Amino acid sequence: MMATLIQDFRYGIRMLAKNPGFTAVAVLTLALGIGANSCVFNLINTLLLKPLAVTNPEQLVGLYSRDTKHPDSYRAFSYPNYVDIRDNNPVFSSLMAHQLALVGVKEGDDTRRTFADIVSSNYFSTLGVPLLKGRPFSIDEEKPGGELTVIVTYSFWRRTGGDSQMLGRKLRINDRLFTVIGITPEGFIGTMAIMSPEMYVPLGAYNLVMNGSETLGKPLAARDNGALIVVGRLKPGVTRQSAEARLAVVASQMQKAFPAENKDQMLSVRHLSRLNVTINPTDDHALLVPATLLLSLAGIVLLIASLNLANLMMAKGAARRKEIAIRLPTGGSRFRVVRQLVTEGLILAMLGGVAGLFLASWSTTLLIGSLARLAPMDLVYNAAPDARVVSGTLVFCLSSTIIFGLFPAWKLSNPDMWLDLKENTGEYVGGHARRLFSRGNMLVMAQLSLSLMMLAAAGLFVHSAVRAANIQPGFSLENEVLAEVDASLVNYDEAHGRQLYATLRERLRRIPGVQSVAMAATVPFGMMHMGKSVTPSDVVASKEYPPLFARFNVVTADYFRTLEVPLLRGRTFVPAESMPGSKSRVAILDKAAADKLWPGSNAVGKQIRLEEDRPDRAGTCEVIGIVGNVRGSILGGTAEPHVYVPFGQQYQADMQIHLKVAAGGREAEKRMLETIRHEIHVTDGRLPLLALTTMRGHLESGIEIWVLRTGAHILEIFGGVALLLATIGLYAVNNYTVARRTREIGIRMALGSDASSTLRMILGEGLRVIAVGAGVGLLLAIGIGRLLAGFLYEVPSIDPVVIAAASVVLAAVALIACYLPARRASRVDPLIALRYE
Repeated sequence: MMATLIQDFRYGIRMLAKNPGFTAVAVLTLALGIGANSCVFNLINTLLLKPLAVTNPEQLVGLYSRDTKHPDSYRAFSYPNYVDIRDNNPVFSSLMAHQLALVGVKEGDDTRRTFADIVSSNYFSTLGVPLLKGRPFSIDEEKPGGELTVIVTYSFWRRTGGDSQMLGRKLRINDRLFTVIGITPEGFIGTMAIMSPEMYVPLGAYNLVMNGSETLGKPLAARDNGALIVVGRLKPGVTRQSAEARLAVVASQMQKAFPAENKDQMLSVRHLSRLNVTINPTDDHALLVPATLLLSLAGIVLLIASLNLANLMMAKGAARRKEIAIRLPTGGSRFRVVRQLVTEGLILAMLGGVAGLFLASWSTTLLIGSLARLAPMDLVYNAAPDARVVSGTLVFCLSSTIIFGLFPAWKLSNPDMWLDLKENTGEYVGGHARRLFSRGNMLVMAQLSLSLMMLAAAGLFVHSAVRAANIQPGFSLENEVLAEVDASLVNYDEAHGRQLYATLRERLRRIPGVQSVAMAATVPFGMMHMGKSVTPSDVVASKEYPPLFARFNVVTADYFRTLEVPLLRGRTFVPAESMPGSKSRVAILDKAAADKLWPGSNAVGKQIRLEEDRPDRAGTCEVIGIVGNVRGSILGGTAEPHVYVPFGQQYQADMQIHLKVAAGGREAEKRMLETIRHEIHVTDGRLPLLALTTMRGHLESGIEIWVLRTGAHILEIFGGVALLLATIGLYAVNNYTVARRTREIGIRMALGSDASSTLRMILGEGLRVIAVGAGVGLLLAIGIGRLLAGFLYEVPSIDPVVIAAASVVLAAVALIACYLPARRASRVDPLIALRYE
């Protein structure tokens, strides 16, 4: 048995080598189909499946605090609660805590914004990761007031020169000097998939690192300061289910000891989230829908490639029917012939799989690399396929071979040899070959319909990306400059920060060409935003009257005028309300928030209550104005409700500076940006300028635009590959049919049929195949549109323009694939066609 298999492989290789053109086309076809699947699977594997670079990753779990009355609601852990669980639990051999923070790192004269992970002293020991150099944090460094130390990542160390004397160097983080005590090993990315902070600092530095956040005023030691994400390593033999049962006792003890902070708490053990930056373990599910969708679309490309392989093998097999027909009555069994043909298909699939793996590795690197340019943190990844990806590719290869290689092999091994010993048979003369729903035609119809669906999906994403680039966000994008500064990164207190920002606004207003200046805590389409629960002050929030969750922003007086947000009712903030010491408690709502809080009535003059987390901030404000809706994101559907409060009412250290400038060309824009940079530096040379761009540039460099454009590019590639494969399949079937009908065409022309009528006949048969395939494809295009609806921006899921354009492209390309064989048929010489009769 093994000897005959080896013989089949050798013979198959010789046969494929004799037909290099066919082999090249078949391998390319499969490489595109398998490569698309391997690329998507490689990406999914990297994000969701590949184990973390830690010791025994299967033992790591996330510990979560759930509300027993609201099981879908999760809480972060306070440091005291974490310590209590760490020191008094029967299920974890080690339990660590951490939290990501945006920090400013001084590099030369500039301050760069990056992510640091604030970690407990046992962070690395819990993960089982030894440092490349240096030592981990000590328990004393975990406590407030301990030595300020930092461990940097391998990529940070290499990017800063790979200095062998890195240990002991000082890094200025948030204007504090930290001593480098360690370097992580190469490839270590912490507890998240591909995303890695650039440095780790101990929990003792928590309040210094987080001093610009909403936790200001709440020390780490406060039991009501829920700020930490907790990860544990289970003891040998302990399962997640048994761990939860034992932790229920711990939760009960904590609630008895500290009822106010631990009311209705339930401790839950779940798999370690691949997005280990949130308190909700189900956030991983957000990746499953797009991942499944992408893999399904890639699977369609593989299906088209496999259908094409079946057509190609049928076309190639036509030339070997005589050989097969002779082998069967001379001792060769049908099983033996089928096995030989399937072996040839398997060789093609393996060659296509190897090429597909290289294609997948290259395209995955390209895709993640494009994302890395937008991410504010290191992306550490290895695009080389691992055993799981190679196994998946092998499955793709075997599937395409068995499912679509077996059918042609079985058909070509038809034992009715007497029909095949003739050059042309009645089956193909006016019979099977001209039937609309012949096997070959049905394979082509399937390819065409799937290709039209893929083209429509690509068109929807392209249209969506174009609409997003021309978004009407509710504020002006033109002649708007955006700068980001953060006084907390140089350790300025509130009084100093307020005075600095007032001086800075005044200096920037004096720049020639600057029409107005304003500041805000957050910027639309930014990576960070704030939110608060809002209710009318005379309503008690309940299930019947749930609070409105709105985006929250702190702005100065000229904010709405600078961004050209229209005032619909009431008034905007006055300068006095942006100054420190303002006693007024006022707020402005956008139309979306006003309509939801007081539908059908005027909200101006009414009182709202804001959810507050600090006792020094009164939560009740008077609504003094209603402004137009502003979009905060592209993929969020309708505009989110917004609530604005004045800068004098609430201080924020990290602020966005908005400048309305006079219109000018590209050179004038560049000069304006340099002037603004200079003025900020002159005002305070220590104040870090974290970003400086135009509002249009800010929008177009955002992650949401990247998602839409990348999705459009991926589907463009998928659609183009699908169209190419379908065209090859259509051409192969038509060419195959014309070759088999040479005798019939010769007889027709000998009896008086001219070249034009022959051309019309062959072309008409091809057009009928195209029409049926396109008709089915239209139904599939409508279906895929509905599936993609949640990923589109202001584009209907059934877009007549997109479907029409996809249909025209498919028809034009398919028509060419039909015309070339038809033209060949119209030039058949009757004498040559009848030579063997």
